[in-house]
Amino acid sequence: MIEKFPQFSIIGSSNSGKTDLMCKIIKKLQEKNYNVATIKHTRGDFGLDTEGKDTWRHAKAGAKLVVFSTPKESDFLMYKSLDLQGLISRIDKLGDFDVVLIEGMKEEKIPRISVDKDFQEDVLIYYDDNIDEIIDTIEKRIGVYKIINQLPGLDCRRCGYETCEDLAEAIYAGNNNLEDCKKLEGNKIVKVIVDGEEITIGDFPSKLIVKTIRGMLSSLKGIEGDEKNIEIKISEENR
Repeated sequence: MIEKFPQFSIIGSSNSGKTDLMCKIIKKLQEKNYNVATIKHTRGDFGLDTEGKDTWRHAKAGAKLVVFSTPKESDFLMYKSLDLQGLISRIDKLGDFDVVLIEGMKEEKIPRISVDKDFQEDVLIYYDDNIDEIIDTIEKRIGVYKIINQLPGLDCRRCGYETCEDLAEAIYAGNNNLEDCKKLEGNKIVKVIVDGEEITIGDFPSKLIVKTIRGMLSSLKGIEGDEKNIEIKISEENR
């Protein structure tokens, strides 16, 4: 199953410059207004919590999740190891991110960017001071994923491509458009228009919208629950 946003791992031996490259990439993407989430992975038996602190005592007493809250930040301390899938799932719930950069986890089967000449096998890019190539590659994947998120994800092949991801890449390249998805073509149950522009939505969000709206309307007087057409218009006028 493809995730909501792309992931890239920065790999290399200790002290090879992984963190420096991570920070350069983050800065470049932030300048382009992308929302970046990061994961720092270490193999050592290491934790951020400090023995004797209040949060440590909470966990010692049996809490599985401890939240440290200040006016400056919110730190979630989960006292269990999560695999990459588990981490990505939780990151998705914490905000609207465009990409996840991972320092380490070279064993994961995700696109890898190496800063080490000894780590060039099965890598997407070897970094040799050409940061622009890395940024272009990441931007392309972000663009492809934004298209993927508008497709139903069924890999039905009715469009002529093996997967929705293949179609998304073709759309990003300008060779196809969203209308080439036959599943979306037949999905006219919900039409969303924002400032005059129709937004294409997939089968699942379409059904979710219908179920939510019908559920809300069913509690109102004068609504039978079997209406064929429902129109909702939201506008904000300057006053």
